[in-house]
Amino acid sequence: MNDSSRLRAVAACARALGNVADADALLAQSNAATHSGLRAFADRVVLQRRFHDVAVHHRYRPDETEAADLFDAVEQARLDALGAQWLPGIARNLLAHPGADDDGVRWLAFEVLSGQAAPKEKRALTARVRTTLPQNLLADLAGLRDRARDQTRFAAAAAAWVRAARSHVRREAAKTATDQTFTLPLRYIDKYQRRGRYESPVGSAGRTAQKEPPAPTGSDDSASPAGTVVEPTGEEISYRVFTTAHDRVINAATLASRDELEQLRRKLDAELSATRTTVARLAKKLLRVLMARQVREWRFDRDEGLLDASRLAPMIASRGIIRPFKEETESSFPSTVVTLLIDHSGSMRGRPMQIAALTVEIFVRVLERCNVKCEVLGFTTREWDGGEPGRAWAAAGYPENPGRLNALEHIIIKSADVPWRRARAGLGLFMRDEELKENIDGEALAWAHRRLLARSEKRRILVVVSDGMPTDEATLAANGYDYL
Repeated sequence: MNDSSRLRAVAACARALGNVADADALLAQSNAATHSGLRAFADRVVLQRRFHDVAVHHRYRPDETEAADLFDAVEQARLDALGAQWLPGIARNLLAHPGADDDGVRWLAFEVLSGQAAPKEKRALTARVRTTLPQNLLADLAGLRDRARDQTRFAAAAAAWVRAARSHVRREAAKTATDQTFTLPLRYIDKYQRRGRYESPVGSAGRTAQKEPPAPTGSDDSASPAGTVVEPTGEEISYRVFTTAHDRVINAATLASRDELEQLRRKLDAELSATRTTVARLAKKLLRVLMARQVREWRFDRDEGLLDASRLAPMIASRGIIRPFKEETESSFPSTVVTLLIDHSGSMRGRPMQIAALTVEIFVRVLERCNVKCEVLGFTTREWDGGEPGRAWAAAGYPENPGRLNALEHIIIKSADVPWRRARAGLGLFMRDEELKENIDGEALAWAHRRLLARSEKRRILVVVSDGMPTDEATLAANGYDYL
């Protein structure tokens, strides 16, 4: 069954289940990469049409932005819960494609309202939210279950629950701010006294101390065993990794079958078919720039080559001793290797990833023509919201400052010594949306750098293609949002 047939079949189901007359147009706008992803998208449209009244929703929706977002999340949980209880097929589709949102309240509400576990990608996030809510809010959330099929009753109770939850968050934030006012200076004093770096404001002779604890700065290092600290040099703050047990470096060919990669590659070629002339033009332009870096020079007094007219008279005067020919030579490129490190995070889905694939295509083709080795690497995480490390942290009782809380997935798309014709199918992985999760850029850079240092080439160049800052919600939520 081809893509258009699948779309028509899913649209027919949507019309039958939810009277979605415009199903074909809605599904055509979906960017779902798989058939099951398309079905999940269609199921959520059906649930919106069957169980959601926009007017009722807006009547009870709070005005405050954060409260409104929370209210929307609870309503989405209600719809998913109704779908999961309605048909087993819808339950499978919704749980298999939970989306990339990081709203733990939504999935906690889904568990409470449906009686089913959240998708495995969301369980660590859900458990973390559950531990932060007091028992009265958890009990009130459970009380929404009996109202789930009546949106008016549910919306009124949900709006009250959201107001109570926001009040709780504000109280906790105020308390935390007050606590930090006292505890942070004490932590700095203790830290620098132990290092012998802190002097009290007034010395023993009444002198004002000149030294102050320096502001800590970020540091990056390679992964460490569970619960250990990677100690940096100088004044940098340590970078901690909770566990490396689930990290992996994997070849693109093992993440999908050869047939699937070829199919994805053809899909990518189709998406980029209109840019073929642009690719060829840019490739030629880049080649000219690289060739211009070569140094050309003339060598004189050669036995053969081009005749140098300025040497004819000296040759005659010397009776043939002086050689009148010259030749042009080009210096060879210094031995060079280039690494292209591609961000495979969820925010790269769609057009950004197509542009990244186009970049790789141009660079690798041109560099190979110039006899320059090129390696193509990707980086992401194995799961959303922590995965196995997040669950291990939860099992350990949520110790403070756990450090990086997700499993790294570093992907080798093309090794430097593998020709592009053998590795180009791996570019199809760029179109596999389920591979695009979160991004921990610092450790990816360190990994790519170590691979470059192991090469023997004289020049080693690292090019990073990314669209933003490092993001891993489990890590940032547990350590602070400037940790990465």
